Amino acid sequence: MHNFDWEAERQFSLTEVPTGHKVTPPNEVDSLLSLCTGRKDWAKLFDQKSILEVGAGECSFLPHILEVSSPKRFVATDLFLGRMDFAQRYITNSIVEFKEANILSLPFNSGEFDVALAFGILHHIPNLEDAIAEIARILSPGGSFIFRDPWAGNPAVWLKYKLEKGSPNEFPLLIKRIKKSFAANKLRLLFLKRFYDNKSGVLFIIILYLFFGHAARAGYASVKVVRVRCPERGDAP
Repeated sequence: MHNFDWEAERQFSLTEVPTGHKVTPPNEVDSLLSLCTGRKDWAKLFDQKSILEVGAGECSFLPHILEVSSPKRFVATDLFLGRMDFAQRYITNSIVEFKEANILSLPFNSGEFDVALAFGILHHIPNLEDAIAEIARILSPGGSFIFRDPWAGNPAVWLKYKLEKGSPNEFPLLIKRIKKSFAANKLRLLFLKRFYDNKSGVLFIIILYLFFGHAARAGYASVKVVRVRCPERGDAP
Protein backbone atom coordinates (compact mmCIF):
# COMPACT_ATOMS: atom_id res chain seq x y z
CA MET A 1 0.00 0.00 0.00
CA HIS A 2 1.37 3.41 -0.98
CA ASN A 3 1.28 6.33 1.44
CA PHE A 4 0.10 9.85 0.66
CA ASP A 5 3.10 12.21 0.46
CA TRP A 6 1.84 15.29 2.30
CA GLU A 7 4.95 17.43 1.94
CA ALA A 8 5.33 16.73 -1.76
CA GLU A 9 1.64 17.55 -2.27
CA ARG A 10 2.03 20.80 -0.33
CA GLN A 11 4.97 21.81 -2.50
CA PHE A 12 3.05 20.91 -5.63
CA SER A 13 0.04 22.92 -4.46
CA LEU A 14 2.21 26.04 -4.27
CA THR A 15 2.69 25.80 -8.03
CA GLU A 16 -1.05 25.43 -8.53
CA VAL A 17 -2.28 28.45 -6.55
CA PRO A 18 -4.50 30.43 -8.94
CA THR A 19 -3.55 33.92 -10.06
CA GLY A 20 -7.15 34.93 -10.69
CA HIS A 21 -10.73 33.79 -10.39
CA LYS A 22 -11.17 30.69 -12.55
CA VAL A 23 -14.62 29.91 -13.98
CA THR A 24 -15.41 26.88 -16.14
CA PRO A 25 -17.68 27.80 -19.09
CA PRO A 26 -21.34 26.97 -18.36
CA ASN A 27 -21.66 24.60 -21.32
CA GLU A 28 -18.72 22.54 -20.02
CA VAL A 29 -20.24 22.33 -16.53
CA ASP A 30 -23.58 21.28 -18.02
CA SER A 31 -21.91 18.64 -20.14
CA LEU A 32 -19.87 17.23 -17.26
CA LEU A 33 -22.71 17.08 -14.75
CA SER A 34 -25.11 15.62 -17.32
CA LEU A 35 -22.60 12.84 -17.97
CA CYS A 36 -21.86 12.32 -14.29
CA THR A 37 -25.50 12.08 -13.24
CA GLY A 38 -27.03 10.56 -16.37
CA ARG A 39 -29.53 13.42 -16.37
CA LYS A 40 -29.83 16.57 -18.46
CA ASP A 41 -31.83 18.09 -15.60
CA TRP A 42 -28.97 17.50 -13.14
CA ALA A 43 -29.67 20.83 -11.41
CA LYS A 44 -32.84 19.34 -9.89
CA LEU A 45 -30.65 16.93 -7.91
CA PHE A 46 -29.12 19.94 -6.14
CA ASP A 47 -32.26 21.97 -5.40
CA GLN A 48 -32.79 22.52 -1.67
CA LYS A 49 -29.98 20.08 -0.86
CA SER A 50 -26.97 20.42 1.43
CA ILE A 51 -23.97 19.83 -0.83
CA LEU A 52 -20.32 19.12 -0.05
CA GLU A 53 -17.57 19.32 -2.66
CA VAL A 54 -14.25 17.77 -1.68
CA GLY A 55 -11.10 18.89 -3.46
CA ALA A 56 -12.94 21.91 -4.85
CA GLY A 57 -9.72 23.71 -5.83
CA GLU A 58 -10.59 26.95 -7.59
CA CYS A 59 -14.34 26.20 -7.31
CA SER A 60 -14.61 26.80 -11.05
CA PHE A 61 -17.90 24.86 -11.41
CA LEU A 62 -19.61 26.62 -8.53
CA PRO A 63 -20.75 29.87 -10.22
CA HIS A 64 -22.80 27.96 -12.79
CA ILE A 65 -24.13 25.47 -10.23
CA LEU A 66 -25.44 28.39 -8.17
CA GLU A 67 -26.90 30.05 -11.25
CA VAL A 68 -29.02 27.11 -12.41
CA SER A 69 -29.85 25.30 -9.15
CA SER A 70 -30.99 26.28 -5.66
CA PRO A 71 -28.97 24.40 -3.03
CA LYS A 72 -29.87 24.93 0.60
CA ARG A 73 -26.18 24.91 1.52
CA PHE A 74 -22.94 24.43 -0.39
CA VAL A 75 -19.64 23.71 1.37
CA ALA A 76 -16.48 23.81 -0.77
CA THR A 77 -13.42 22.14 0.74
CA ASP A 78 -9.83 21.65 -0.32
CA LEU A 79 -6.74 20.21 1.29
CA PHE A 80 -5.12 23.65 1.01
CA LEU A 81 -7.32 26.69 1.65
CA GLY A 82 -5.14 28.91 -0.55
CA ARG A 83 -6.51 27.17 -3.65
CA MET A 84 -9.86 28.82 -2.92
CA ASP A 85 -8.62 32.37 -2.21
CA PHE A 86 -10.04 33.97 -5.35
CA ALA A 87 -13.27 31.98 -5.14
CA GLN A 88 -13.84 33.35 -1.64
CA ARG A 89 -13.43 36.89 -2.93
CA TYR A 90 -15.80 36.55 -5.87
CA ILE A 91 -18.41 34.07 -4.68
CA THR A 92 -20.34 35.87 -1.97
CA ASN A 93 -23.58 33.88 -1.92
CA SER A 94 -24.56 33.45 1.72
CA ILE A 95 -25.25 29.72 1.36
CA VAL A 96 -21.61 29.00 0.39
CA GLU A 97 -18.90 28.10 2.91
CA PHE A 98 -15.19 27.51 2.26
CA LYS A 99 -13.22 25.16 4.50
CA GLU A 100 -9.83 23.46 4.56
CA ALA A 101 -10.48 19.75 4.91
CA ASN A 102 -8.96 16.32 4.33
CA ILE A 103 -11.23 13.77 2.65
CA LEU A 104 -9.90 11.10 5.05
CA SER A 105 -11.08 13.07 8.10
CA LEU A 106 -13.89 15.45 7.17
CA PRO A 107 -14.81 17.97 9.92
CA PHE A 108 -18.56 17.41 9.58
CA ASN A 109 -21.24 15.49 11.43
CA SER A 110 -22.51 12.14 10.23
CA GLY A 111 -25.41 12.53 7.81
CA GLU A 112 -24.85 16.27 7.41
CA PHE A 113 -25.03 16.38 3.58
CA ASP A 114 -27.48 15.21 0.93
CA VAL A 115 -24.98 15.28 -1.96
CA ALA A 116 -21.20 14.91 -2.11
CA LEU A 117 -19.14 15.86 -5.17
CA ALA A 118 -15.55 14.93 -6.06
CA PHE A 119 -14.08 15.70 -9.47
CA GLY A 120 -10.60 14.35 -10.17
CA ILE A 121 -9.86 13.69 -6.49
CA LEU A 122 -10.15 10.00 -5.67
CA HIS A 123 -7.22 8.94 -7.85
CA HIS A 124 -4.96 10.97 -5.54
CA ILE A 125 -5.90 8.82 -2.52
CA PRO A 126 -3.94 5.58 -1.95
CA ASN A 127 -6.32 4.25 0.72
CA LEU A 128 -9.50 4.71 -1.30
CA GLU A 129 -11.70 2.62 0.97
CA ASP A 130 -11.06 5.01 3.90
CA ALA A 131 -11.96 8.02 1.74
CA ILE A 132 -15.20 6.39 0.60
CA ALA A 133 -16.00 5.54 4.23
CA GLU A 134 -15.81 9.23 5.12
CA ILE A 135 -18.05 10.17 2.20
CA ALA A 136 -20.56 7.53 3.28
CA ARG A 137 -20.43 8.83 6.86
CA ILE A 138 -21.25 12.46 6.05
CA LEU A 139 -24.05 11.58 3.61
CA SER A 140 -27.61 11.42 4.85
CA PRO A 141 -29.56 8.19 4.22
CA GLY A 142 -30.54 8.22 0.55
CA GLY A 143 -27.87 10.82 -0.22
CA SER A 144 -25.88 10.81 -3.47
CA PHE A 145 -22.16 10.79 -4.21
CA ILE A 146 -21.12 12.00 -7.67
CA PHE A 147 -17.55 11.81 -8.92
CA ARG A 148 -15.35 11.69 -12.01
CA ASP A 149 -11.82 10.32 -12.15
CA PRO A 150 -9.30 8.96 -14.66
CA TRP A 151 -9.65 5.25 -15.36
CA ALA A 152 -6.41 3.27 -15.34
CA GLY A 153 -7.78 0.81 -17.89
CA ASN A 154 -7.28 3.34 -20.68
CA PRO A 155 -3.80 3.31 -22.30
CA ALA A 156 -4.15 7.03 -23.00
CA VAL A 157 -4.53 7.70 -19.28
CA TRP A 158 -1.53 5.50 -18.47
CA LEU A 159 0.58 7.35 -21.04
CA LYS A 160 -0.59 10.73 -19.75
CA TYR A 161 0.70 9.93 -16.27
CA LYS A 162 4.02 8.77 -17.68
CA LEU A 163 4.58 11.89 -19.78
CA GLU A 164 3.05 14.70 -17.72
CA LYS A 165 4.43 16.04 -14.46
CA GLY A 166 1.51 16.42 -12.10
CA SER A 167 0.66 15.71 -8.49
CA PRO A 168 3.17 13.45 -6.69
CA ASN A 169 0.20 11.43 -5.47
CA GLU A 170 -1.30 9.67 -8.46
CA PHE A 171 -3.10 6.32 -8.11
CA PRO A 172 -5.28 5.84 -11.24
CA LEU A 173 -8.41 3.87 -10.52
CA LEU A 174 -9.44 0.45 -11.75
CA ILE A 175 -13.07 -0.64 -11.80
CA LYS A 176 -12.42 -3.50 -9.38
CA ARG A 177 -10.90 -1.14 -6.80
CA ILE A 178 -13.79 1.31 -7.08
CA LYS A 179 -16.48 -1.35 -6.69
CA LYS A 180 -14.69 -2.95 -3.77
CA SER A 181 -14.47 0.37 -1.91
CA PHE A 182 -18.13 1.13 -2.51
CA ALA A 183 -19.31 -2.32 -1.51
CA ALA A 184 -17.27 -2.21 1.70
CA ASN A 185 -19.14 0.95 2.70
CA LYS A 186 -22.60 -0.25 1.58
CA LEU A 187 -22.96 2.34 -1.16
CA ARG A 188 -25.35 1.25 -3.88
CA LEU A 189 -24.35 1.93 -7.47
CA LEU A 190 -27.01 3.89 -9.35
CA PHE A 191 -25.27 5.06 -12.47
CA LEU A 192 -22.00 4.08 -14.11
CA LYS A 193 -20.61 5.37 -17.37
CA ARG A 194 -17.28 5.42 -19.14
CA PHE A 195 -16.76 8.29 -21.54
CA TYR A 196 -14.02 10.10 -23.37
CA ASP A 197 -12.18 13.11 -22.20
CA ASN A 198 -11.59 14.76 -25.58
CA LYS A 199 -7.86 15.30 -25.17
CA SER A 200 -7.15 11.77 -23.98
CA GLY A 201 -9.40 10.24 -26.62
CA VAL A 202 -7.76 12.17 -29.44
CA LEU A 203 -4.30 11.35 -28.09
CA PHE A 204 -5.13 7.64 -28.03
CA ILE A 205 -6.36 7.70 -31.64
CA ILE A 206 -3.22 9.55 -32.76
CA ILE A 207 -1.04 6.94 -31.05
CA LEU A 208 -2.92 4.13 -32.78
CA TYR A 209 -2.49 5.88 -36.10
CA LEU A 210 1.25 6.37 -35.62
CA PHE A 211 1.88 2.78 -34.59
CA PHE A 212 -0.59 0.90 -36.77
CA GLY A 213 -1.04 3.23 -39.75
CA HIS A 214 -4.77 3.74 -39.34
CA ALA A 215 -7.17 5.43 -36.96
CA ALA A 216 -8.77 2.53 -35.14
CA ARG A 217 -12.06 2.89 -33.37
CA ALA A 218 -11.36 4.07 -29.83
CA GLY A 219 -12.41 1.34 -27.46
CA TYR A 220 -11.35 2.61 -24.07
CA ALA A 221 -12.90 5.15 -21.75
CA SER A 222 -10.60 7.78 -20.32
CA VAL A 223 -12.59 8.66 -17.24
CA LYS A 224 -14.75 6.85 -14.78
CA VAL A 225 -18.00 8.40 -13.61
CA VAL A 226 -20.06 6.97 -10.82
CA ARG A 227 -23.09 8.10 -8.88
CA VAL A 228 -23.86 6.08 -5.78
CA ARG A 229 -26.45 6.28 -3.07
CA CYS A 230 -26.35 5.64 0.65
CA PRO A 231 -28.87 3.07 1.89
CA GLU A 232 -32.28 4.46 2.77
CA ARG A 233 -33.44 4.06 6.34
CA GLY A 234 -34.74 0.55 6.70
CA ASP A 235 -32.74 -0.79 3.72
CA ALA A 236 -30.99 -4.06 4.29
CA PRO A 237 -27.27 -3.51 4.94
